[in-house]
Amino acid sequence: MSFSEVTTRRRRVDGAGLVVWIAGAVFFGLYAYLTVRQYRRFHVTAFDFAIFDQGLWLLGELETPFVTVRGLHLFADHSSYVLVPLAFVYRLWPRAEALIVLSVALLALGGPLSYWVSRRAGASRLLAAVVGLGYLLTPAVAWNARDGFHPEIIVLPLVIAAFGLLLRDRDAWAIGAVVVALTAKEDVALLVVPFGLWVAWQLGKRRTGLAIAGLGFGAMALSFFVLLPHFSPTGELLYSERYAQLGDGPAGVAIGLLTRPGVVLPALTDPWRVGYVAALVLPMPLCLLAPRALLIAVPTVLANVLSAHVYQYDIRYHYTLYIVAAVVIAAAVGASRMTGRSESTVRRAVGLSLVAAICFQLTIAPNPLGLSRRWAIENRENAGIEAALSMIPDDAVVSAWTTFVPHLSHRKTVYVFPNPWRRHNYGPLDAEMPEPGAVRWVIARTDVDPEYLEVLDQLRDSGEFVPVYESEEVVLMRRPSAGSSQSSTASTNSSGTSSIGTWPTSSKITASQSGRSSSAHRAESIETSRSSAP
Repeated sequence: MSFSEVTTRRRRVDGAGLVVWIAGAVFFGLYAYLTVRQYRRFHVTAFDFAIFDQGLWLLGELETPFVTVRGLHLFADHSSYVLVPLAFVYRLWPRAEALIVLSVALLALGGPLSYWVSRRAGASRLLAAVVGLGYLLTPAVAWNARDGFHPEIIVLPLVIAAFGLLLRDRDAWAIGAVVVALTAKEDVALLVVPFGLWVAWQLGKRRTGLAIAGLGFGAMALSFFVLLPHFSPTGELLYSERYAQLGDGPAGVAIGLLTRPGVVLPALTDPWRVGYVAALVLPMPLCLLAPRALLIAVPTVLANVLSAHVYQYDIRYHYTLYIVAAVVIAAAVGASRMTGRSESTVRRAVGLSLVAAICFQLTIAPNPLGLSRRWAIENRENAGIEAALSMIPDDAVVSAWTTFVPHLSHRKTVYVFPNPWRRHNYGPLDAEMPEPGAVRWVIARTDVDPEYLEVLDQLRDSGEFVPVYESEEVVLMRRPSAGSSQSSTASTNSSGTSSIGTWPTSSKITASQSGRSSSAHRAESIETSRSSAP
């Protein structure tokens, strides 16, 4: 190879694209580390992470996916059928950390994809890089990394990729990507239908665009009128009460949008909701140059801001994903419209875009260097919690505090305390609660609301459960074997070997008992508790 050929190849290296790939790798490494650490420090809650984790585990074990964390069949909660193939992949690495890493990887992939579609749309490398970096700096993307695994995370890279494939005239591949995206959740059609209509209208791909919109309508109708009612314990949609102020059922809500301005207008002008939309759009201001493409986000925005469920209009939760996808498409189109503008205009656009993205990132994103960090710090109780969790047999029926459930969800039955004694986000309100007598272990925090402590104290004071481990913040209790008045535990003598001791059912075993720390207490009671537990 001649020197001139080598020089030409070097010149072909896409420096702007490389910067976006490096930024994506940094995003992945940073948030994968932080979120895994969040999980290991017991700051990931049962809702929604453990719901999908238990569901995936049950599917992988070929069990009926009735998720006891939620009190519902997995597919009564949402039409997330993408979990079926994912469950068998999950068997290869059945750990919660795998779901966390997968989620962050899919989100990080959106950065290079945003760059790619911007280039395909006709943007310069510089402006395409601004779109890619703007995506990675968007606060909602970082919050989705922190929020843990949700099936609809796959929608973001798939729909962005579908747009790029359409720009390359790979329509069949684009439709395939959309079909996979539709298996993530019943409401993906809120993004896919307007996207298909926009493709038919703006890209001139009438047949392909209408096919995409039709698939979206069909998938939504199948979910809302067939699949969700079939798996629902009531035979009805479970989340329709979020829009009860507009009407009953999908058709009633649609009519209410037009006939109840007294409900719609106050929600649309509410400062918090307006700020929510601004926080999703302004980190990528180039999207404002393509207002027609932004219309793709309108159905999802309406669904979120008109909901009575406050999490839907909070950028910290996964309901932002479809809007982010629409904003990326609009930003790519907007960047392409800067072609031919003067160099000074492009520089101002680049500067404004980067400043906006960085400011939003440092102020409202969970950036460890920003103002809204929200990451767990090391807890002195972590070793004690791990010790207590290690005493619980793998197949035991357990009721656990919400942040402990994700560490116990690979089993047929695990409840979020105080279920099943007192209903708390378990199944439909009129559903019968499961039999509490099946629960063999309870692990909960003791520094919580009196409502929870009341249940905990009743279980302990009645003698129904025996304390096995207790510290300042955590208590682990076991139901004694039938006919037993004492519970056996293993203690460690001075020589370091294990001996069997007994405590009356009214005794406490504390982390500091006999002058031992919570980490030393970890060796206690494990073997005997596992073998003697019913």
